[in-house]
Amino acid sequence: MHAPLRTPQRQKGLTLLVSLIMLIVLTLLVLSAIRFGNVNLRIANNTQAKAEAAAAANVALEQVLDAAKAAPNLDQLNVGGKTYTVKTGGRSYNVTTAKPTCNLSRPVPNSELNPSDPGDLKCFESQDADKAITASNAMTTAPSACNTQLWSVQADVDDGFTGAKVTSVQGFQVRVFSQTACN
Repeated sequence: MHAPLRTPQRQKGLTLLVSLIMLIVLTLLVLSAIRFGNVNLRIANNTQAKAEAAAAANVALEQVLDAAKAAPNLDQLNVGGKTYTVKTGGRSYNVTTAKPTCNLSRPVPNSELNPSDPGDLKCFESQDADKAITASNAMTTAPSACNTQLWSVQADVDDGFTGAKVTSVQGFQVRVFSQTACN
C-alpha cells in the first residue's frame, strides 16, 4: 500500500521575514564599515596636514636661522612678523615668524676660547694680553670680550584649508661681543 499523499500546507512567510532581517543587518554592517572608513580617512588626512604644517614651520625656522647667522647684529635682525610661503607635500603653507628673542647672555671665559679658531680671535682683540694668558702660557678664566647668547624664534602655521595649527620654537646660540645687549 501506498502512503497517503500529503496535502500542501500554506506557507506563513517566515523565510521571507528572516531574509529581510538578515538583509537589514548586512546593510547596517556595510554602512558602519563605510562610516568608520571615512573617519579613519579623516584622521589620516588631519595627521598628514599637521605633519606637513610642522615641516613648513621648520623650513621657515631654518630660513630665519640662516639669516641670523649672516646678521652682524642680532638686535637688528629683520625677521619679526615676516611670513614665509613654504611648499611641502604638494601644498603651500604660510608661516609667520616672530622676531628672535634673547633668553640668556653669559660671559665667555678665556679658557673656553680656541686661539686657532678665527671665530674666537675677535674675543681676544679688545683685551690686555696679560689678562688672557698667564705667566705659564695658559689661558685664564677671566671673561673674554665675548658673550654667548641663547636666542629663540617662534614660527606659527594656521592653515585655513585643512585647519592645521602648529607652533614651533627653535633655539640657537651665538657668540657676540660683550657690549651686545640681550633684549
